[in-house]
Amino acid sequence: MKIEDPVYGVHEIEEDVLIELIESNPVQRLKKVHQAGPSPFFIKRKPYTTRYEHSLGVLILLRKFDATIEEQIAGLLHDVPHTAFSHVSDFVFEDEGHEYHERFLDKIIYNSEIPEILEKYGYSIEYILDESNFGLLERDLPNLCADRLDYSMRDLKSHKKYDMQKYVEGLTVKDGEFVFENFEDAEEFGLKFIELDSTVYASPKEVAIYELFADIIRKALQLNEISEEDLFTTDRELMEKLRKIECQEIQMKFKLLDQGLEVTTGAENPDIIGNTKARAVDPPFVEDGEKIQASQRSEKLKKAIKDHNQRVNSGYKIKIVD
Repeated sequence: MKIEDPVYGVHEIEEDVLIELIESNPVQRLKKVHQAGPSPFFIKRKPYTTRYEHSLGVLILLRKFDATIEEQIAGLLHDVPHTAFSHVSDFVFEDEGHEYHERFLDKIIYNSEIPEILEKYGYSIEYILDESNFGLLERDLPNLCADRLDYSMRDLKSHKKYDMQKYVEGLTVKDGEFVFENFEDAEEFGLKFIELDSTVYASPKEVAIYELFADIIRKALQLNEISEEDLFTTDRELMEKLRKIECQEIQMKFKLLDQGLEVTTGAENPDIIGNTKARAVDPPFVEDGEKIQASQRSEKLKKAIKDHNQRVNSGYKIKIVD
């Protein structure tokens, strides 16, 4: 199987287990689930990344750095439990950890063909789904990991038009962890990551869209117009159901979203109190055989991380501009 990826170039997948998993229904469903949640329906900023593209990207990145086949499988499957519109469900259910989708492994993975495929090739599904086994795939902020590296490089390339090749080539692995080979790349990447989070993931406009759309889904669930099962369809399928609901509150919020939402922050009488998770990385780099966090060398990055986390984690008082 040949994959042509905008970040990593052309890559060949030969392992039967990976090909069968890629072709499975749960992984194919991710082609119709956007990374950016509801925003692609309301902000004309293209191209938008799907969870499928990201999952393949994580797989390729892990392969580039000789991860075990088990970790590659875990990387491919790590986003399969996402609901439609991705993290908007965390706003709906007010899960402060923004990890609602991880509670639904049974619905998406165990009740699919994935366990049978893994068993066929002699892999333990319990081991694969335990991300604590895989230090290249997942690490807590502010560290680097394949998941975080791929989605940020993918969006920095598509939204900011930055060339990511130098960062891909500048990565290496030390003590089972992604690090940069020099300080300059580590500092630059850390600053670009904050820029991405500030202007895309955690921007006030993005948060306002998520909050309003979460209100729509929450109201639809209360009215029994949709069920929790509908959250595990695709973005477009769920959107079509929501659009058809004859509820004034829902339709008014769709009208706000459809007209191109413009917002300001710091309002005394806000329309929306918006909360989201700040994301900032402090990339380690290698010098004289030792790992050093970039912020230990860069006051600029250290201050940027502190200011960004404080600004986003304090929440937004958002006013919708008429």
